[in-house]
Amino acid sequence: MTVTVCGDDAAALRVVGTLVRDVGGLPATLGTLDRVRQLDEVAGFVIGLAFAGVDPNSAVPVVPKATTRTGSRA
Repeated sequence: MTVTVCGDDAAALRVVGTLVRDVGGLPATLGTLDRVRQLDEVAGFVIGLAFAGVDPNSAVPVVPKATTRTGSRA
């Protein structure tokens, strides 16, 4: 289970990451707090699809996991 988080405080993100890993999850930090609204809207969209009986993967493709992070963005 991947748990997405956003935050401005590096120490707090480390604590949350540890807690997520402790319960068997994989933390994925998606940016600073200014991205929270975006994350909320996407979550609402995906939940809406699921409740409508539509496979969310049909609208939001699964991206293969990267083995290394290069630091570059497309």
